Amino acid sequence: MRRNGVDVPDPGSGDLEAMRLGKGTDPKKLEAALHECRPWLQAGGKLPDLEDPKVRDRYVKFAQCMRENGVNLPDPGPDGRLRFPSGGIDEGAFEKAREACKAHLTVIRQ
Repeated sequence: MRRNGVDVPDPGSGDLEAMRLGKGTDPKKLEAALHECRPWLQAGGKLPDLEDPKVRDRYVKFAQCMRENGVNLPDPGPDGRLRFPSGGIDEGAFEKAREACKAHLTVIRQ
């Protein structure tokens, strides 16, 4: 991804910002990088359509599940994006909640 202009941390770095793939990157640049890196991406490299009501519903359910599992994750914003908490979060608790809730996101692939 970095070779294609998208600044992302190394996998497994423990950096919760890694959940914000390409934060601050031009969406077209991000899409191009995802296309180039598709063979290496677990999810197939296609971003979900954040304007799709089904996708938003899944994100809301994911956020609710995270809260039920002890992580204060707000519902998606008006742009459809999830805002992950930064700083002051227990990474172990976050990973445990994410693991418990990941099924809400697995069907979003397009």
